[in-house]
Amino acid sequence: MKPAASLRRRLMLAFALVALLTALCFSVFGLLFVYAVEDDFFANILRQETMHQQRSWAEHGVLARPLRDTVRVLDGADQLPADLSAQLPAGPRSGEFFGEQGRHYHLRELRLAGRAAPLYLLAEVSGELVVRPRLPFILGFLGAAMLAIVAFTLLLGYWLAGRASAPLTRLAQLVAGAKPEQLPRQFAAAFPDNEIGALARALEEALARTAAFIEREQHFTRDASHELRTPLAVIGGAAYLLGQQPLAPQAADQLARIRSAASHMEQSLAALLALAREDAAPAASASALLPSIEAAVVRFAHLLDGKPVHVAVAVDASAQARCPAAVLDILLSNLVSNAFANTQQGEVRITFEDNSLVVSDSGSGISPAVAERLYEAGVKGEGSQGLGLGLSIAQRLAQRHGIRLHVANASGSAAGVRASLQFPA
Repeated sequence: MKPAASLRRRLMLAFALVALLTALCFSVFGLLFVYAVEDDFFANILRQETMHQQRSWAEHGVLARPLRDTVRVLDGADQLPADLSAQLPAGPRSGEFFGEQGRHYHLRELRLAGRAAPLYLLAEVSGELVVRPRLPFILGFLGAAMLAIVAFTLLLGYWLAGRASAPLTRLAQLVAGAKPEQLPRQFAAAFPDNEIGALARALEEALARTAAFIEREQHFTRDASHELRTPLAVIGGAAYLLGQQPLAPQAADQLARIRSAASHMEQSLAALLALAREDAAPAASASALLPSIEAAVVRFAHLLDGKPVHVAVAVDASAQARCPAAVLDILLSNLVSNAFANTQQGEVRITFEDNSLVVSDSGSGISPAVAERLYEAGVKGEGSQGLGLGLSIAQRLAQRHGIRLHVANASGSAAGVRASLQFPA
């Protein structure tokens, strides 16, 4: 739900910003308008006074009494008020000027026919100002109107954002609640025919392809389980019957390895099929470590044939780990077989301390190119004879059961690889 809430907040913020900018522009334009109207009013007074004086001069040859008491006719710069004259060192000119003590002047040049020097019309209009005395009220009104507009826009934005994000929220809930074994189908028609509907249709198609893929994988898992278990049962049964007959010691040892490998394959098959089904990991019971370690060492002892390698197991007989026995066998098989295969001389040492099982060897170590992608499927060293799937499977199994698998080159001056399994407490 967080993305929908975030979208709603963003839409509300966008509405509020647009409303605020619009209100600010309206306020500025409003102030400019009332000031322009007021200035035009005073300019019109001086234009009327100019026409009045020009008419009187043309008809009677004398200046007339100004139409307003606030307007004076000045004959030269020496008649300008001191606070205005100080602003016009180069001489009078038409325009609007601010004087001292709140005085406000409008000055206009007056030219009369037959008179060389111009006269000046001066209006002191501080008593007739409309905008400036009411400026606090105007600003307060504009501020209140701005707040009201923003508040209304926020409410409108909240409502519109809620309507806009509701289909997205429903779509997110639908997808989030989907289970791999029961993906939703035919849901796009319930969404509006817009961008959200297009997204729903795309998701519907993607989920349909995913459902088809899951169905194929489930069929494969079921078929593989059946097809692999049958020959394993045949191998186990034949090995059991063969074991009832008298055999030479060497043949008996080979038969024992066959039976052990068949049993290990059955356990591995059960663990891998459970991993493929994406079922919840079963509650792990405590499994004895030493028997599984010894079985893994015996199972892969042939990888050390002809090598001057010493195997040291420093694990107490009572040591246990919270991990299913089948999963523990797969993890140990991967680590032990890798250590045996990559160690040409020296020692392979297996220890258990503080709930952590460590398999360390004195081999050549992991190359930097492989170390960066160690847990990816198909990644293996140059001399490896496998398919590069062992550590990938081990990593997925470990994560599924809450086990931390870490494989890296030994630190310090020690050579080789150090692989550890940190079991849950």
